[in-house]
Amino acid sequence: CFTWGCGGYGRLGHKDQKDAWTPAELPGLRATRVVCGSAFTAATGHAVLHSGVVCASSSSLYMWGRVKSASQNCWMSPTVEQDLSGWKVQALACGSVHTVVGADSSVISWGPACSCGELGYGELGPKSSARPKKVDLLEGAHVAQVACGLAHTLLLAATDSAITDALPEWKPVQGAASGPSDAAGGGAAPAAPCAAAA
Repeated sequence: CFTWGCGGYGRLGHKDQKDAWTPAELPGLRATRVVCGSAFTAATGHAVLHSGVVCASSSSLYMWGRVKSASQNCWMSPTVEQDLSGWKVQALACGSVHTVVGADSSVISWGPACSCGELGYGELGPKSSARPKKVDLLEGAHVAQVACGLAHTLLLAATDSAITDALPEWKPVQGAASGPSDAAGGGAAPAAPCAAAA
């Protein structure tokens, strides 16, 4: 695993906050998957001992940088996310400040100041979580892939009507402005309702 660029908050994992202008290896980690948030990094993989031997234990989730919130200390080097010890992480993604994983048959998310619903806890649910928390509406989902943007989350999962039927249905507002064509008086046909995923 190699990192370079802005080293602020320890996001490069080299135990300091120095910028790196060329790729530098993280010698203690053999990563199988890596993702980046705005000021943190996450990877699944195995520890590498000082002797160079890769630990053959099950893969762990490692994180470094400003992992939890601005009020908590930064993790300056790859550190196991203990809250997910024992979980088999199949999918992993980071947005600007949030992280989402597909682990076993659960979707788990966390992050500070997530006011747009990107954590998936529902409109009345918490807007942030410093610790990994299950997305209850997606419990039992078999996730193939997860992706995060600045303030949104997408996932690909095996279809299971017991899960999708329980999800809230998105209903577009009839007659709402839909973009530039409305300004010219053309309007657009209303979209058909669809099920919201995450």
